[in-house]
This record gives sequence, C-alpha cells and structure tokens, in this order.
Amino acid sequence: MRRLSLNGRTAIAALFFCLSAGRAWTLDDKVTLYRNNELLNGHVTKDESSGVDLEITGQGSRQLQPTEVADIDWDISDKEWRTAIAQYKSGGYGSAAQRLAGLISEKESLDAFRREAKPYLFYVYADCLYHMGKLSEAVPLFEKFINENKSSRYVPTAVGSLVDAAIEGHSFEKITPLLALLRSQGPEQKAQADFYEGRMLLAQGKPRDAESKFVAAASGSSVPDAKGMALMGQAECAIGDKNITKARELAQRALTASPSAVVSGAAHLVIGDTLIAEVDTQHPAGEALENKLLDALLEYMRVTEQYRGDPRTEPNALLKAGECLQRMSALPNHGGDRQRAISMFGRLTSDTKYRNTSWAAEAEKDMQKFR
Repeated sequence: MRRLSLNGRTAIAALFFCLSAGRAWTLDDKVTLYRNNELLNGHVTKDESSGVDLEITGQGSRQLQPTEVADIDWDISDKEWRTAIAQYKSGGYGSAAQRLAGLISEKESLDAFRREAKPYLFYVYADCLYHMGKLSEAVPLFEKFINENKSSRYVPTAVGSLVDAAIEGHSFEKITPLLALLRSQGPEQKAQADFYEGRMLLAQGKPRDAESKFVAAASGSSVPDAKGMALMGQAECAIGDKNITKARELAQRALTASPSAVVSGAAHLVIGDTLIAEVDTQHPAGEALENKLLDALLEYMRVTEQYRGDPRTEPNALLKAGECLQRMSALPNHGGDRQRAISMFGRLTSDTKYRNTSWAAEAEKDMQKFR
C-alpha cells in the first residue's frame, strides 16, 4: 500500500510533541512575502482570502494580508506532494498533475492530508490541467473548487482562469457572474474584477472601454504583479487605438519596476507588437524593414524562451514569432525563415497545450499561406 501523504510516524511524533509542550509548533512552513522576498518560518494555521495566520515559535501569532503573501512552502513530508509541487513550480505540469491525481484519488491519503493546505492541493491540480490545455477537465474542477472553497486565497486566480477560458471560447455570458463573485470579496478582488472585465472588453473589440477598467484595476490594487498586468492591459488598448508611443512607454515602465516573469513576458509581447505596428503604419523597406522585423522577433522569442509557461502570453508570442518569420521569408536572403515559421506554427498546432486554442487556429491559417 502507498504511504500516507503525511508520514504516520511524523504525525504521531508531532502530536506527542504538541501535547507535551503546549503551544510549541513542530511544523516549519516557509512563507515568502512580496516585500523584498522576505521569508518567514512558522506554522500556518489559516490560508484564506481574509488573511494568512502564522504562528512563529517564541514570537506568537502574526496575521498577514493576502496581498503580502507571494508563496507558501507547506511543511508536508509526503514525497509525492513535494515532487509534484517542485514540478508544478518549474513548469512540469503533466508530471505534477499525475502525482496530484494519485493523492486526490486515494481516500486515505486525502483524509490524512493537512487541512490548511488541502484547498491548495485542489487548486494546483486544476491549474496543472489548465496549463496543459485540458480546459474541458480544468474548467469544471475550477468551478467545483470555487463552490467548495469560497474563502480560499486562490479563488481569485481560479476565477481569472475561468474568465480567460470563457474569453477563449467567446462565452462572454459566463463572465458576468464570475466578476460579481470577485467584487463581493473586497477591494483587492474588485480591482481584479476590473482587470478581467477589461480583458473581456478588449476581446470584444472595445479598447477604450477596456482601458478605463485597466486604469481602475491599476489604481485599486496594491499587488505589484496585478498593477503590472493592468499596465500591460492599458498598453494593449493603446496599440488597438494606434497610440504606439504610449504602449511602448507603458511596457518600459513595467519592465523598470523589477517585475515578475508573468509581467515581463507580457511587457516584451507588447514591445514586439509595437514594432509590428510600426511596420504596418510606417511601411519601412529594405534594411530598415529587416531590422524592425528582427527586433520584433527577438521580443517574441524572449517570451517563449525566458518567460514561458503563461497560458496566454506564450502561445500568443509563438504565433507572432511565426508571423514575423513568415514576413521575413519574403525578404532577400531569408529563404530559410520559411521553414522556421512553419516550425513555430507547428508547435501551436501539434502541442496538446495549444491545439484547441484560437492561436493554433490562426497558426493553421498562416501555414495555408505557404501551400
């Protein structure tokens, strides 16, 4: 029989120690804060949208706002769990999902799993499937997670994934109740709802309406990543409104703020888009055209190589890198770029993560132009 998620001997020892030592905690969770990546060690007794409570030996209890907490490394000794989380954080979603499915499917393991961390277990499993492009499996799991864990700190990010899935499927009617749920949870969640509504409006071809939502999201949030992504939303709107200078300034502003990989990827995607917009509006020729396309290609490739893993920016950058190469293949001495473009498009149409997305559909259309 497979070992329990929390090693039995460790659990007994922990119980004995706590009974004999009063409020002495034997668990050593590691909580990383956004501020200067400060690390706190202790015992997390609550991880919810209302806050994270941490017992620190000899220092008592500390209450943290959800917006302060970047990550929790749960002190759970089960090897399957620790391996799965390491794979998840490094982008190995398939392997992580397989291990997490084993934990969830075994009643003994699930019953023994640490109560405070159990919502995170279910969230990560759904998120792995989402990153793998298995939306038909991920979406109902996210919905179930939200219904059964309404107070979880991961509800807003689960809602964000559902919004993105609804946008991808043009199921905009599903988004309104999700936004209402977020707005009912507090000011930070309201800012997140404004951001997701901006994404919806942008997908509907309403950049000016979307911009007002992104501005509200940036001003209403205290989380650096959320502010950065709201800025990138404004930059996308500026490109839609043909204000290339503004879009580039917003992207550069985000990059100078030491952003996370997600924000950095979005910023480089925007910069690539501004370069392509300049090609389309300024119509450079010869060496100027070649340099502009090459610069755009390098921005897109930075997303796919340095900041990979985001289910929205990575496939978008793959498609646009392929389209850059497609344009370059028509230039003198660039015949080899034809095959490079086909290779980029092929990654979108063959990889199960992207096969059923709008980016794969566009890549298939682009490949038809070569035939």
